[in-house]
Amino acid sequence: MEFNFNGPSGTLQIAFALAVGLGAMGYGAYSYSSQSAALHSTETVDATIVSTSIERVNERRGTDDYRPQATFNYTYEGEPYTSSNMYPGGISHEFETKEDARAQLEGYESGATVTAYAPTDSPDKAFLKHESSNKPLYIIGFGGLFVLGTIVSIFRN
Repeated sequence: MEFNFNGPSGTLQIAFALAVGLGAMGYGAYSYSSQSAALHSTETVDATIVSTSIERVNERRGTDDYRPQATFNYTYEGEPYTSSNMYPGGISHEFETKEDARAQLEGYESGATVTAYAPTDSPDKAFLKHESSNKPLYIIGFGGLFVLGTIVSIFRN
């Protein structure tokens, strides 16, 4: 079986493919930057867990991924806030099993007082787990491969 990928050929197809690739790279870079900024400029605050849940996401090839969710209240510089961010930067972490996602919620039972991390430049975006994710780098890489493939197909045609 031979796989032949010629890539986009018309001007509109090429422009669209480049826009998708560059858009993915831009989104990944923005997410990485947001995550890094959130991790490096935070203040710890006491937070009260309001609720937790496990959300099923990304059904693919007969399997699901699971995302832990926790909503919590906190006060930063005298202002009350509510957040549902487990992790910094807007890109969630997903787990292959419900048990793995549930394990991320250990210690975050409803009513528990926990430590949250409030970014000093966006205190409304506090999060519970002070961890980074490689997901933005994967998105940048996907976009880069898309752009590279489009450029290669331009020169082939």
